[in-house]
Amino acid sequence: YYLLTSSKMIWLIILFIPGLTSGDTCSCSTPNQYELLCCNPDNLGNIVRIDENDNRQKYIICPSTLLTQCQLLSSCSNVLVRNLNASSGYYDVNLSNGSVITVYCDMDGNNCDGEGGWIRVAQLNMSEPGATCPPGLTLQNYNNIDHSLCGRSSYGCNSTFFSTYGLNYTKVCGKVRGYQFGHIDAFGTGTNNIDSEYVDGISITYGSNPRQHIWTYAGGYSEFQNGGRNCPCNNGSSVVVPNFVGNDYYCESGPGQSRILYV
Repeated sequence: YYLLTSSKMIWLIILFIPGLTSGDTCSCSTPNQYELLCCNPDNLGNIVRIDENDNRQKYIICPSTLLTQCQLLSSCSNVLVRNLNASSGYYDVNLSNGSVITVYCDMDGNNCDGEGGWIRVAQLNMSEPGATCPPGLTLQNYNNIDHSLCGRSSYGCNSTFFSTYGLNYTKVCGKVRGYQFGHIDAFGTGTNNIDSEYVDGISITYGSNPRQHIWTYAGGYSEFQNGGRNCPCNNGSSVVVPNFVGNDYYCESGPGQSRILYV
């Protein structure tokens, strides 16, 4: 992913991709009861009792080490299939080239669609102690907010890159929060090129040659004006959104020009 910023300052970015897409094949078959129980790390080395419907009890002895079929997991979705009670956290997954990476899995979907199995590919929360800006973005401080922010270093676009580990995916979800400083122009920057500063705000894209648009957060000058530097949804607005953006954007009006950070 590429994240481009203009005069809006980034405070929080969290991006997720599904752990398994419709075009992928799972590296494991549907787990049986033994695998469901013994792929749960909490059950390793323990005897698990199962109460049957006919009032009988069954016991499963789990080994002290993780089963081989539990280890061959290619996504957070695979982890969740193997352990329906898996909690959000860090897991090792196998890539198609045989390498193993550690990823954060959102197992309850609170940041997305309410369904678990999402892989987190980016997080930037400047309110956390010791948080720093990723390469390409500049640390900035303001008097009316108690933590630093990340933003552009000069006029135009600044960008940073987040890897998706070479995984295939069809959906992206996440959160972005921005703050206004100065004069914001929404889509009225005078350019209509995805590789340029086509928006005053934050743009999330992927790939290259050509770059593909995912979603844009635009900041408009005022909700009471309809000129080219305001949001397209303003009454009487004639603002034209770039074709490559389509309807995949959110535009929010600010207080006009502000020489203090607008929070």
